[in-house]
Amino acid sequence: MVVKMEKDKVVDAFLSGRCPICSLLRQDEFDLLCHWVGVSDEKHRTSNDRDKLLKSRGFCNYHFWEFERISGSYGSAEVGMGLIEEIIDILQGEEGGNRFLGLLEHYRNLDCPLCADMAEIEAGYIKELISLLDSDENRRKYAAGWGLCVPHLIKTIIGVKDDSLVSFLFEEEKEKMEQLELNAREYVHKRNAPLRWEQTDDEKNSWFRAIEKLVGRRGTKILLE
Repeated sequence: MVVKMEKDKVVDAFLSGRCPICSLLRQDEFDLLCHWVGVSDEKHRTSNDRDKLLKSRGFCNYHFWEFERISGSYGSAEVGMGLIEEIIDILQGEEGGNRFLGLLEHYRNLDCPLCADMAEIEAGYIKELISLLDSDENRRKYAAGWGLCVPHLIKTIIGVKDDSLVSFLFEEEKEKMEQLELNAREYVHKRNAPLRWEQTDDEKNSWFRAIEKLVGRRGTKILLE
């Protein structure tokens, strides 16, 4: 997949109120899901994309349920049919041990095409982010937002060669974490009336931001090897 990065799009995401990488990927993931929902239609039964999906053994657990959430029941049935045919072939084997190994092999070879595309897009955004943060102006814009989630901070730091940028990212993360912890503390403190009416927008959003800061958007993965 060829990914064209738009600098303004990445910079705008600094002020999205969330991790900028998560914010960008959220829309990309939905667009790709919509693409695969279209591919699931019966008229695409012999398309290259349909063939790619079947050869990949389908989607991962997370993306299959997200696919089902926006797909029509007939589209889900169409995709399910093709994948289940392969499972049936495995189960028709004569030896129990071979059937078990066949099932293991099937799932070991599962290579979710949506995960692959998202990983490539994510890598492109991180590379663009690192390039943009060479600029003091962009660093100021980044500092005005909420910064990266911890998973994307780790992935970004791995690709940074400039020690000053590493220090900047760590200091910003510490500052945002401290502010977020304070917002969450105040949100809980003001849970009852009349203090509840004094909750700020940042305090009201602290519960969501805290979760995203820790684990990123749904489906975000960290490779620590």
